[in-house]
Amino acid sequence: MEKLFLRSLLTISVLSLVACSGAEVTEISGIDPNTIVSGSFTQYDNSIISGSGVVRFTEALTLNSSKSIALKASLDQLNSSSVAVVFYSANSGIPTNDGVMVTFSRSGASVNGQVSINGNSAMVNTTKMSYYFPTSLDVIVEVHNVGSKARVLIWRRNMVEYAPETADVDSNRSGDLESTLPTQKGVGPYVGLIIQNSTVSAARLESQKVLD
Repeated sequence: MEKLFLRSLLTISVLSLVACSGAEVTEISGIDPNTIVSGSFTQYDNSIISGSGVVRFTEALTLNSSKSIALKASLDQLNSSSVAVVFYSANSGIPTNDGVMVTFSRSGASVNGQVSINGNSAMVNTTKMSYYFPTSLDVIVEVHNVGSKARVLIWRRNMVEYAPETADVDSNRSGDLESTLPTQKGVGPYVGLIIQNSTVSAARLESQKVLD
C-alpha cells in the first residue's frame, strides 16, 4: 500500500511539472518577400539581410487593423547598430517619420528601445529592456493600428503566452515609455525594415497575438 501511494504521488508530481513547463518555442527562420528601397547590404537573400539599408515587404497592410512581426536580429557593432520595424507607413520609401516605428539599438552590451508614431518618439524605459541582448534579439513586435491611437506591444518570443500582461512593453501601460506619444496612428499600407550595421536572420509577418 505504501509503495502504491508513493508511486501515485510521483506520477502526480511529474504531471504537475509537465503542466507547468509551458509550450515549446517554435524556431523561426527566413525573411518574408521584400524589395530593397535603399542602402548597401553585404548579404541579401531570403535567409539573411546584413549591413545597412531599407527594405519594404511585399505584403501590404490593411488600414485600421493589427499586425505582428517575428524578428530575429544581431546588432553587430557596439554603438552604431540598430534595426527598426516600420508599420502602416503611407510612404513606400519607409522613412523614419511616417507610420509606426519600433527601433532596437545597441549601446555596448545593452539594447535600447524606441517607439515612434509619424516621427514623434518616446524611449522605452530601460528597465523594460534589461533581458534583451544585442547579438541575439528574438522578439515579437505587434502594432494595433485601430481607433484614434496606435498601440505597440513587444514580447521576447520565448514568452510564448502572449497577452498584454506578459508583454515587456505595452505603449498603453503607464511607465513603459519615458514620455507620452501623440494620439495618432499610421495611415498607409507599407511595412518594412530600416537596418543599420546589423544582421536580420528572421522577419516574418504574422497575425496579431492579442485582440484589440
